[in-house]
Amino acid sequence: MVYKTRFGEIEIPESEIFIFEEGIPGFSHLRKFAIISFEKSEPVKWLVSLEDETVAFPIVNPWLIRADYSVEISQQDMTSLEVVSQEQVAVWAILSFPSGNVEEATVNLLAPIVLNLKNNKAKQIVQENHNYSVRHSLEGEINRSKRIMKKAQGGSE
Repeated sequence: MVYKTRFGEIEIPESEIFIFEEGIPGFSHLRKFAIISFEKSEPVKWLVSLEDETVAFPIVNPWLIRADYSVEISQQDMTSLEVVSQEQVAVWAILSFPSGNVEEATVNLLAPIVLNLKNNKAKQIVQENHNYSVRHSLEGEINRSKRIMKKAQGGSE
């Protein structure tokens, strides 16, 4: 089916549509989303609404930003998403670019987007037992991860 998005009209097969039964905080009226990518913006992808062509969120694999990131999914969330194994789960973090300024970009590590790749159910899940925030400095987290990786490889900070 063809959908109007902020990137123009895009054909998206039903099998690639994710349903957020509770919506996304701040956008609870929107339920149908798809992930699209553009070569020029990789590794950033876009979570686009299929119900409001003005809504699209830049998303990224959080482990590319924070090497030691961890996600806890409660049993209640696992049940609501109908997750039976970790292999069917994908996790994304939403990016923000204040005033379009890439240098001030932040990443939301507190509330990742969790997708069940088997049944296309999705949910934004707030991490209860972590010191994450909704506005981690993208540059700061990448630099922190580089130090962690260097240290793990036997280098010094």
